[in-house]
Amino acid sequence: MSDYGLIIFESTHDAIRAHKLLREAKPVELIPTPRRFSTSCGISLRFAATDQPLIEELMQRHQLSGELHAWDN
Repeated sequence: MSDYGLIIFESTHDAIRAHKLLREAKPVELIPTPRRFSTSCGISLRFAATDQPLIEELMQRHQLSGELHAWDN
């Protein structure tokens, strides 16, 4: 099982907006997007894998775009 989840965004604006909204509920960290996933906008959010159900719910509720991945750091 992965330790972390990763959300990859198409734009920096989307990543920063998601960070502001999601960090109110759970710890999320802005990180550079690992090359093995994408070069997209270059910024991703990392979160604890156990928080994924809540993160998915919050993304839908706030209409946040982003692609979720499992990530072993």
